[in-house]
Amino acid sequence: MNLSRNPRWRFGAGLFTLAAVFALSLNVPIPSLPDARRDAVLQEVSERLPGWRVKQLHATWEGAYTVVTTCAGRQIGFQYVPGHGLPASDAWLQPNDDFSRDRLRLLSDHWRHLVWYGSPAMINTLSCSDEIAGDGRTSMEARPLD
Repeated sequence: MNLSRNPRWRFGAGLFTLAAVFALSLNVPIPSLPDARRDAVLQEVSERLPGWRVKQLHATWEGAYTVVTTCAGRQIGFQYVPGHGLPASDAWLQPNDDFSRDRLRLLSDHWRHLVWYGSPAMINTLSCSDEIAGDGRTSMEARPLD
């Protein structure tokens, strides 16, 4: 009996090969090309939040990015959405929670909306050391109305 012609062995070998390919596909990372937009978002976040560590920066839907930064156990998470009704160099910010909304409101280039302009007249920043020191701007109620 020739093993290569036996249907049981061929079925078993095919099933083993399929399982091996599936296991390999789950464990091998997908190669990706360098992302210049991701680097630009990282630079923008680093300028706006000096001293904060970028914990996550992932591309999401339609050119947006999910950003999570940390500072002394505090975390700011938001979506960075360039364009969508704004010029391509500007971006909407969509915070994940109230703490993030409070901090991003301090950094926004617009008085009503959470927006970062590509070339603002003045860049608002929130350094990690200011956040730790609690410089009097720790909640929405503490910030004077615009």
